[in-house]
Amino acid sequence: MSAAPAAEPKFVQASPFGVDLVPGKDYFYCACGLSKNQPFCDGSHKGTGISPIKFKVDEAKKYWLCGCKQTGAAPFCDGTHNKEKGLKKYNEFLLKKNGELQAQLADAAKAKPSRAIVNEFSIVGLSLGVVVGAFIASKYFRN
Repeated sequence: MSAAPAAEPKFVQASPFGVDLVPGKDYFYCACGLSKNQPFCDGSHKGTGISPIKFKVDEAKKYWLCGCKQTGAAPFCDGTHNKEKGLKKYNEFLLKKNGELQAQLADAAKAKPSRAIVNEFSIVGLSLGVVVGAFIASKYFRN
């Protein structure tokens, strides 16, 4: 019997988490993206096939832990969020959030028809924001 394949990590944010860490302490980095305690594990990975990454640091300072969950240097940020792979995940994240917001606005419009015009303008503005954001990200943040 073979193990089920690991799930794809959930995109959390398009920038690293800046955290002050203490030398010698065990830390558990959330590799699945489901933790409510980002960038650290809270046990939400159970059943995903993705395990947290245990690590220590040698020096007390600010470290930059990956927020997009696509780094090749986990738990540390390697700039993938600014490269094609990271930008693709960010765009997918924005499109999903846009779809969720459109559905919420449509439900709200059904519940309160007098606000339908405002909701339509909100959807157009949000959609335009996603397109402009994707353009800016692809133009200015590629290495």
